[in-house]
Amino acid sequence: MNVKAISKKPVNPIANKSIKNFKLTLEYDGTDFNGWQIQSQGERTVQGEIQKALLQIFKQEVNVISSGRTDAGVHALGQVINFKIRSRMIPREVQKAMTSFLPSDIVIKDVQEVGLKFHAQYDAISKTYRYTILNRAYASAKERNFCQFYPYKINLVRMRHEAKSFLGKNDFKSFEAADHERAKHSTVRQIKKINIRKKDNWITIDIEADGFLYKMVRNMVGTLLDAGSGRLPKGGVRTILSKRDRCLAGQTAEPQGLCLLEVRY
Repeated sequence: MNVKAISKKPVNPIANKSIKNFKLTLEYDGTDFNGWQIQSQGERTVQGEIQKALLQIFKQEVNVISSGRTDAGVHALGQVINFKIRSRMIPREVQKAMTSFLPSDIVIKDVQEVGLKFHAQYDAISKTYRYTILNRAYASAKERNFCQFYPYKINLVRMRHEAKSFLGKNDFKSFEAADHERAKHSTVRQIKKINIRKKDNWITIDIEADGFLYKMVRNMVGTLLDAGSGRLPKGGVRTILSKRDRCLAGQTAEPQGLCLLEVRY
């Protein structure tokens, strides 16, 4: 009696794995990174380190989406990213695995599985940045990578008065650094909150907005420092906004003083 051989189809190892969308919250020290985004010359970036770790874990290239880019030297306590992958892994397993492969200047604070439609950039409602200034006669060896040292006298009343002009929906063309990739994009943004606080020798400027232009926060801070030092006359911010001319705003504040605190969804 002849028995026909039963043909077996090759087994697809990922066929029974569902597509998952993972949302991650990151903290990183931007000191030794050339910003968030992968660079063409292979410079060290946060995105590059994240994607290398994911390649080790999932054995395939993984496309990572961030809430936005941070520049070289800029830090984050609440950067948000997402990626989609076929996997059986659950959030705590992803967090543990990534912690094993990432360098010590990147920390995964939280991992969640979210709906497939979630997009870390497009679904963001607002972002909050903090700029930190050390305002005294001498610098700090310990904190030098996390603040701008500013040894000159600052009038906080003037700074706070000028900061009010940023609130609401405005055209921030005067506070955008040249960015050829986004030259045709709208430069209108809505600033929801600005808080300027001082404790001992430390000044912090927290800014929440629906979005930010390239180097916008650092240019705003440089202009506010001009107001606090008396170089910018009363009403100067309102005038600069109306002119839409980057040359009229203050110098770009140093990158190490800037930190992405939170992204809201």
